Amino acid sequence: MKQAATLKDVADAAGVSIRTAGRALRNDGPVKAQVAERIRAAARELNYVPNAAARSLRSRSSRIIGAVIGENFRTEAGQRRLALLESTLREQNFHILIGALPTGERALSALLRDWTGIVEQVIFLGWNPEWNAEILECLPQRFLFFDCPVPGEKYDFVRTDRASGAAAAVTALIASGRRQIAHVFNRFAQGRQAGVEQAAAAEKLRIIPIESDGLELRDGFNSGAAIVAAGADAVFFDTDRMALGFYRYAHEHGISIPGEIAVAGFDDDSAGAYAIPTLSTVAHPDLDAVRCVVDWVTDRERAPVRKVLPSRLIRRESIPHE
Repeated sequence: MKQAATLKDVADAAGVSIRTAGRALRNDGPVKAQVAERIRAAARELNYVPNAAARSLRSRSSRIIGAVIGENFRTEAGQRRLALLESTLREQNFHILIGALPTGERALSALLRDWTGIVEQVIFLGWNPEWNAEILECLPQRFLFFDCPVPGEKYDFVRTDRASGAAAAVTALIASGRRQIAHVFNRFAQGRQAGVEQAAAAEKLRIIPIESDGLELRDGFNSGAAIVAAGADAVFFDTDRMALGFYRYAHEHGISIPGEIAVAGFDDDSAGAYAIPTLSTVAHPDLDAVRCVVDWVTDRERAPVRKVLPSRLIRRESIPHE
């Protein structure tokens, strides 16, 4: 991480004294408008952080952790993870300041600068992989990427191996005697495809790919006709929401689950345990992942964190036992 700019750096860049630079940035002294604007421009160019905030960060006085969340935290799985993170940090006398992932890099930089002096550590639970991580380089916070794309090699991360759980689900479908297995997928769902292909390749089976417009209940329902037309006797959905949407299609069209079509989903949404039949699903390693994140927060040595945790299959009635 680059060393943060000092007030002297700003003053030198603007060609003024430190005292004049300080007055202009605090708006508390007589400084000509043209000079003040030159000082503020220098501060922006250098990504200057006020000294008072920097002193607060060095003393580690803040017990507030920043959390930047993305669109996926509108789902039950995302809300469950965030609630677990908040409660576990609270047990360690930390609190979370939540911010939504902005729409652009400049807005994100502004958000993190506003947090300077309030939070020392920021957990990204969402990130746009098209962004340039250099915007983080001039900020004084410490960053961890929690189950979202990691920009480059230098940042700490804790993420879920979704492929392991997807492979376990497809392997269970195959073990139940199914051979015409469909994968209803969406390109925005992370990590499932590799696991599905891995399990199919081990048994020398060809997966039937069915692309979906989304990951919600209606998308699973809308995939029903394609599943039936493909002659599938089993289907893996990228989310439980999609799987439960297909349950409705199967009910309306007299299709027996799992008699005619066995089903598995992903996310361990609570509704799956109460569906008829109960839905087999892949669960995130939320407890282990949150523990890793909290260890990162509380580690005074600031050791690098590079954790990949496996997901796991919860087998229920929607996959029969042969």
